[in-house]
Parts: sequence; C-alpha cells; structure tokens
Amino acid sequence: MVATHPFPRLLAASIDGRCHNTRYRQSQFQRLQSAFVQHLEELKESIRSDSGHTAEEASAEICLALQELRTHYLSLDLDRDLEIEYRIANGKSNLEGRRGVGIVYIVPSTHTLFFSVISALSAAMAAGNCVIVELTQTTMTLPTLLRNILTTALDADTFAISEERPGVSFLNLPQVLPILQTEFSNTAQCLSSNPTAKTIAVVDRTANIPYAAEQLVAARFAFGGHSPYSPDLVLVNEFAMKDFVEAVIQQSGRYLAPEKAAKNPRMTRANGTSVLDQAFKDKGARVVVSGSGWGVVEVLDRQSALLQKVNEKVLLVHSVTSLDDAIDFGSSMAPLAATYAFAAPSSAKYLTQFIDAHVSWINHVPTDMLIGPQIPTNTPFASQTRYSTSLLQTPRPQVLHETNNTSLVRAALSSSNSQRATVWNAALVPLPRTGQKAGWRIGFFEQGIITGGVITLFSVVVSLSTLGYYAFGVVRRIR
Repeated sequence: MVATHPFPRLLAASIDGRCHNTRYRQSQFQRLQSAFVQHLEELKESIRSDSGHTAEEASAEICLALQELRTHYLSLDLDRDLEIEYRIANGKSNLEGRRGVGIVYIVPSTHTLFFSVISALSAAMAAGNCVIVELTQTTMTLPTLLRNILTTALDADTFAISEERPGVSFLNLPQVLPILQTEFSNTAQCLSSNPTAKTIAVVDRTANIPYAAEQLVAARFAFGGHSPYSPDLVLVNEFAMKDFVEAVIQQSGRYLAPEKAAKNPRMTRANGTSVLDQAFKDKGARVVVSGSGWGVVEVLDRQSALLQKVNEKVLLVHSVTSLDDAIDFGSSMAPLAATYAFAAPSSAKYLTQFIDAHVSWINHVPTDMLIGPQIPTNTPFASQTRYSTSLLQTPRPQVLHETNNTSLVRAALSSSNSQRATVWNAALVPLPRTGQKAGWRIGFFEQGIITGGVITLFSVVVSLSTLGYYAFGVVRRIR
C-alpha cells in the first residue's frame, strides 16, 4: 500500500528551504554532470538497446540533455541572487521575488527517456526544488542505469526515485508540482501534455518543395517516428502534390538506406495492427511507397481511421485545395501540438494565425524538438530549454514602497476636498486618441451600399425621364 505522505525527508527539506541556497544547487549540478560523464558509454549502449536508435541519434540525445543541464547551471548567479535577497534591507522593493514550489514529481516520457528525465530534472533543480523521478521496474536497461547514477550523485534529502505512483493526497499537496510528460490532467497544480494532440504540416504551392520534403521526411523517420513533434499528417496543396510526393520518395530512399536505418520494432495501434498494415487495407488511402517498417501513404478520405496520432515511420499526406481548406481541415483536429508551415512568409503568417496549435514553426523543422517530451499545454515556449524555471517557481514579491494606485485610493478617501477633486478629475480625463487617420477606403459593405444607391438612382432617373418624355408628347398634342 502506498503511504499517505511518502518521502518524509524531501518534505522536510522543502519546508526548511534547503534547495533555495544557490551554492547548494550549483554543487548538485556539478556532481550530476560529473556522474554522467563517467558513464557516457553505458548511457549510449542503454539508449540504443532500449530504443533501437542509431548511434548518431543516441549521441544527439545525450548532447542535448547535457546542454540543458549546462544551460540551467549557468543560469544560477550567486551575486544576482544575493542582490535580490537583500533588496528590502537595501531600501528597494523586490517585485520579482520567486522561490521553488517545493517538490517536483516527474513522470518521464519513454521516448528519448534520458533527455526527458534530465530536461525536467535540471529545470526543477535550477528553480530551487526537491525532485522525485518516477522510474518503474521494467525490462529496459536505461531506467536501472539512471536510478543508480542519480541516487549516487544527488543528495538523498532533496532527491528520490519512485517506483510507484504516490497517492493523490501526496500529489495534491500545495508544495508538490507533478510534471506529466505523457499524461493529460486538468489539475491546475500540474504541468501536463496531451498525448493525443496531433502535429500537422502544411506545404503550400509557394513553398520550396524539395526542402519541405527533406525536412518532413527526416522529422517523421528520425528517432523511430516516436516524437510527439513528428508530423502526423502533411497537408499539401493539390497543385504541388505531384512534385512533393516525388521529392518525398527520393528523400525516403536516401534517409532509409541500410547504414542509416535503426533497429526498431514496428509499432502497433490499440487494435494490434500497424498504421502501414491498416493503410494497405484502407480503401480511402493509397500506399505510395513502403519498405521494411516504413512507408509513405496518401490519405484520400478525410474520414479515414488512419488520421490518428502516428507512432511509427509512416508519413501520411493529404491534398488540400487552398490555404483556407488547409486551415479548416487543420482546425478540425485542434488544438494541435504543433504546426509546420512551408510557404511564402505572407501565406505562412495566414496559416499559423488561424490554425490553433500550441506552437508553430515556419519553413523548418527544429530537430532538437524531435527529442524529448511535448511542451506542457498552454505554457510559454522556451527556446533554450524544454522547461523554463519560472514554470517551476511561485511568485513571492516583497513590496517596500507603496504603488501609484495606493496613493490614488488614499487621495480619493482623503478628507481634503481638493485631493478628492484632483483624483476624480484625473479619472475622467478622456483617453488619448488612437492616432488612426480617417479612413477613406471603401470596404465591402460600403461598396454594396454605394452600388445599391447607384442602381436605385439610375432607376429613378430613367423613370422620371420616361415620364417626362411622354408628358411632353401629351402637352404638344393638346396644343
């Protein structure tokens, strides 16, 4: 049975604020980085053994993870932290005051597990938190290796490994912040991602077609096709479809050459069949080209069962008639995890403005985002690290000097008539003008009104002229 309040040592450390000390955090980072360097070869072999990734992909994952660790370590600045700490003592308000939430509980993604753990762990440590990483018992070798490295390098009072999920009473504690990398939760005190949110790409006729094909094929087939940011569907303008498919076939053959291929089992969906197997049977789809465990499929029917989250090396393409068609179809799957727009800048702006995606990339696929977990839902995008430390901290401002609004309300409540009159008159001052010039452009509705008026006026003039003509004839006959 799971204890009601497990990890008592971490609860005690979070209360006494041990991780708030900058020198302590720096020391933990130093020990952690040194431990990883000592086990590099073991890490590479474990990653390749568990995931089937190529040697290059395993190295890329380790390099990116160590870069995240370095970036968060370099963000720690003792002099700045001391200046912030003593602002009140030095007669200054500390409006930017922040501190760690207390304990960060990490449930990592199995996709690129090493980076998924380190990206969240290093951010939580830099933010001043105790950390718990959930690593359940599996047949994989990397979790066991990570368990040994992390528990040896880090202080047992501020770090722990959990082999089972603690009870809700612990996870709902105000000082505990769960990071759920492959689970979605509506809980406010939680950072989570939607594992079913799709990533789509749009290739317009104005795009560099060969380059778009190169980027999207690499994004779909790299790291076993398991990344949440691998494109689940590529929407291609119908006039560019032929050129795009030809470029994709060329890129696929080059990327999946024997020396580049990774040993990776074919993934299956809940019904026990792979996407590629389903595509061969689906009447609303056409397999363009395929190989051992990979393929390119053109989806013809928008109601096809293939249009789900893809977790294997299968690139799905679908034809659209226009930018608006791409927006309408893309929005039907919203909110999306991400959108890739390959188009001229003006068209890309239009696409990404109206397709509801958590993040959009224009005319490129960020290769680093193929490694690690999805960005937590509705959080700011951090370009240098997967998690921003501000997400793992709570504001704790210290206000020494009163604000302008405090002075305003005090004056409004004052017994002095002049002070009350001053703030009252100031509140009623008209807002500054927008500076917008008078509009002389005729819009859609104005054009309709003018057209209708001209037609009406023309009809009246013709009627009066005809009436006058006949009246004139009658008068002449009378005379």
